[in-house]
Amino acid sequence: MKQRALSLKDSASILGVHPDTIRRAIKTGKLKAAKIGRDYRIAKSELERYFQAMGGTSLFGDNDIKDK
Repeated sequence: MKQRALSLKDSASILGVHPDTIRRAIKTGKLKAAKIGRDYRIAKSELERYFQAMGGTSLFGDNDIKDK
């Protein structure tokens, strides 16, 4: 089964930013995430949307994101 949700740390690694940057984006509402316990889970499609809104291009390719 393909992983469709990423941890905060994994999301930061993919974007090449500090985890605090991702955390701030979540808290300001720029990036949607689910909070499970003390951890956040970010859908790949949401990370892709956020990255494109910030001026980036495709992160995962069209075929990899199935949960849009």
